[in-house]
Amino acid sequence: MNVKIDSSKIIKPLYEGTPPSTTTHIPFNIFDNVTFNALMAMIYAYKPPTPQTFTIETGLRKTLSIYREWAGRIGEDKHGNRGVFLNDEGVRFIEAYVDALLDEVLPLKPSPSMLSLHPSLNDVVELIQVQVTRFTCGSVVVGFTGHHMIADSHAASNFFVAWGQAC
Repeated sequence: MNVKIDSSKIIKPLYEGTPPSTTTHIPFNIFDNVTFNALMAMIYAYKPPTPQTFTIETGLRKTLSIYREWAGRIGEDKHGNRGVFLNDEGVRFIEAYVDALLDEVLPLKPSPSMLSLHPSLNDVVELIQVQVTRFTCGSVVVGFTGHHMIADSHAASNFFVAWGQAC
């Protein structure tokens, strides 16, 4: 399987009305400070019919306006407290395609080619990265990396449900 990247860009929250302040800092609590300082990676595969990439991106932008921490950055405030800045710097959004049928690569097993279905885990600044990979059959694979200090699996699940509803 040869994944070809079409585009990679930063997208930001899409607000209805006046955007909130981008100077808010939310300090980590004791549980946040002891959790894994790492990215978690997930891959979701969908068979047709699938929404257009524009719809997926717009839904993500709307969801980021509610889950603002995902579009922020981890840092320290003036008192040295680590936390997340709700600065709306955005998330990485990658569009890719594979010149093959999804059924030809299923079931997905751990391999270097499978890793190409989600964004890189190296030198990541964004707290979320999303890669939408289209297959010739109309199927789509959504690869996701998210920072574990921002959300655990339950919180990430809530985010995915909201994103799906926004689409």
